[in-house]
Amino acid sequence: MSASTETHQSGSIGERIRRARKDAGLSQVDLARRIGVSQPAIATWESGVHDPRRVVLAKLADALSISLEWLAAGARSSAESDKQAAAAYIRRPIRHVPVISLDAAAAFADDAGADPHEAAEDYISVTASAGNLFGLFINDPAVDLEFPPGSLVVIDYGDRAPAEGSFCLAVINGVAAVRRYCGEPMRLEAYASSSDHADHLIDGAALIIGCVRLSIRFH
Repeated sequence: MSASTETHQSGSIGERIRRARKDAGLSQVDLARRIGVSQPAIATWESGVHDPRRVVLAKLADALSISLEWLAAGARSSAESDKQAAAAYIRRPIRHVPVISLDAAAAFADDAGADPHEAAEDYISVTASAGNLFGLFINDPAVDLEFPPGSLVVIDYGDRAPAEGSFCLAVINGVAAVRRYCGEPMRLEAYASSSDHADHLIDGAALIIGCVRLSIRFH
């Protein structure tokens, strides 16, 4: 554990994960690869949307070269002292998230106050702390390494500040698409099994619609 990490003895588990990851000089994508999960999973843990299970905490501690005791000492969403392992998950509010089309999602680039319920084609229930959510299905070969065809992604349209290496929904050439955010220069990258997909420079903050909070793969 680095000296800077040792000095922080408070905060949630998500805050500790983010702090330790940054101390280690890793992006969310880097950490996800180390422990065998998706980048949105790291994002949900760091933002407090979900808490990682104890077995995953052990993997995180090992990948970040920190003690499991320090990482697990952070406060969970309600009461970490609760003896039921699933208590933190169960206590999170269940939200009925509207599932909308990509065309409908594009409208949020210009109007962050738009109501996704008005464009809902279906609903999916998720446990989440964030309230500004909508879901959409993507079949995009430009991000097939992270989101196989038919994946449903849940977007937090109240957050337009994606972390380095995380995935977000943005408008590219007038079309809404999920891409990986990178800085210096600010750009949206493909994450594909093919090299046929170009990156796109971000020429304005309004391009970003929201951040990917979780994804669901249907089999």
